[in-house]
This record gives sequence, C-alpha cells and structure tokens, in this order.
Amino acid sequence: MAKKKNRKILPLVMALIVVVLGSILFVGAASGWFDSHKVKLDAEYYADGAEFMELTAGEYEGLIEAKKSFVVMVDQSGCTTADRLREYVTRYMTETGILVYKMMFEQVKESSLHDQVKYYPSVVVVDKGVVRAYLRADSDEDAEVYNNYNAFREWMEKYLQ
Repeated sequence: MAKKKNRKILPLVMALIVVVLGSILFVGAASGWFDSHKVKLDAEYYADGAEFMELTAGEYEGLIEAKKSFVVMVDQSGCTTADRLREYVTRYMTETGILVYKMMFEQVKESSLHDQVKYYPSVVVVDKGVVRAYLRADSDEDAEVYNNYNAFREWMEKYLQ
C-alpha cells in the first residue's frame, strides 16, 4: 500500500520541481540574468579620429526617430568632473575608433534625453533609438567610473560590442 502512495506522489513532486525551476528561470530571464545584448553602433560611428561631433536637441531627436545606435557625452563647460570625463571619452575614442557625440547640458534639457539624464556630466549609450545605459553623476554607484579611466573603459565595454 505504501508503494502505491509513493508512485502517486512522485510525479506530483517532479511536476512541482519543474514548475518552481521554470518560474525561477522565467523571472531571471525577465530580470535580465541572461541578457548579454551589447550595442552595435551604426557604421558611421566607427572611424579613426578623436574629435567629438557636436549634437543639438533637435539633431538628437532626429537620431532617436531614425532608431540610430550611438554614444553621446553630456558636457558642461567649467566643470572639473566634466573635464576629466571628457579626457576619458577622448582617450576611449582614440583607442577604439568609436566616434562620440557631445551635447551640452542646456541642449539636453530641451530634449527627451532629459527624461533620463538629470545631471552632468554623463555618457549615454543609445541602442536603436532607446537609451540603453547612462552614467549617473548623482550616484555613488558610478563614482569609480568618473574617477578611473579603466573603470570607465570597463563600463563602456559592458554595453558596446
């Protein structure tokens, strides 16, 4: 009699294990556990040179509407943190051949980018017209990226192919 009960319970236990593991994997996938998607910039953003391309709010909106993939630095004159980040971005452009837009914070405030980027300086990675990642000047989480070139490079490589 005990063997019959075990035979009936075993499939239920196995089904419960499958459901629990499936749920964990589903939640993990929805949370980005398996998201290895890196942004491939549009071809025009790979070239030799280390000069920023100036970007206005209107031009930014045009790139978003065209679903472009690009990088933009949010800059501000007279800011020492912006000076250091600008040096990091320039060095990164020189080393990798990636071209980066520079958008002054006043222009950011007039664009949809201001929905995400509230403070300067910042670097923003846009993937097919959607902001994928950006540095937060008001966050301790990104402090090392603002103060160490290798940390900045790692941050960029986390998001770019």
